[in-house]
Parts: sequence; C-alpha cells; structure tokens
Amino acid sequence: MTRASSQCSSPRLSSPQRTSPQHATGRCARRPTALRQRGFSLLDGLVGMTLMAVGLLGLARLESGLIAQSTEAQNRLAAAQLSDQLLSTVLVDVGNATCYTVPATGSCGSDTAKSTATAWRSQALAALPGATAASAVLNTTTQRMTVTLQWTGKTTNDTHTLEAATDVR
Repeated sequence: MTRASSQCSSPRLSSPQRTSPQHATGRCARRPTALRQRGFSLLDGLVGMTLMAVGLLGLARLESGLIAQSTEAQNRLAAAQLSDQLLSTVLVDVGNATCYTVPATGSCGSDTAKSTATAWRSQALAALPGATAASAVLNTTTQRMTVTLQWTGKTTNDTHTLEAATDVR
C-alpha cells in the first residue's frame, strides 16, 4: 500500500465500502488541519468583543440620555412645587394678596407677606439651574394671581417656562 492510500484509508472499512470521491481517484482530498484552523477562534473572539463593545457603548449613551431627562424632570417638578407654594400662601392670606407680587408693586400692609414673597423669589432663583425669572403678578381687575418661573436646562440649554395661575377671592 502506498503512503497516500494509507493516509486516506480507514482501518474499519474494507475496500468495497470505500465509495467516497477521494478513494475513487486514489488521491486524498486535503483535510483542514490544526495549522489551517489556527487563528479562527482568535478572530471569532475579536468579532465577539467588538460587538459587545459596540453594545456597551450604546447602552452607556442611552444611560446618559436618561440621566439628562431625569434632571430636566426634577427641575420641572421643583418649579411646579415652588409656584404651588406661593399660590397656596396667597390663597390662605387673601387680604394681603397684593403683598405677594414679585417684584413688589404698590403698597403693602403686611411686612410678613412682603418678606415671604421676597424669600420665595430667592428660593426659586436658587432652586432652579440658570433661573432667569421668578415673578408673581396680581391682576386686580380679575383677582387672578399668575406665577411665572423661567430657567435654562442644565444639559440642553433650552429655556423652560412654567406659568401657574389661581383666582384670589
């Protein structure tokens, strides 16, 4: 038996059972060897790591966007609470409603109401990032108090405005 046929023959098969094309021609087809397969698992690993890295980068970007939106929502909530605080105070002290205008307009008979309005304005400007306006206006004809808060978003640099109003009667 020649060397080529001994490499292709299987000890378990007798010669009539050998019907593969490599045995019919008498030459062995080249089989992939360990030398030819070297590096494929490394390449598969690199492709897998690349896909995972791209996925993790996408996840990190999504997370940063969620944090920015959460910050904006907190600022809107703080603005709503501040406006509600002043409007509720005015509803409790209707007799001194003109004292709660910010900036102060006209005469005020209550120093407590005036100092409460001034303290509210300072608190509103400190609580909101980039706050540019905190005002409260009373329309004496309709007895409607309107509170306006304006601030600039931390991450988006967009200007946000909250306007809340209530009837003071």
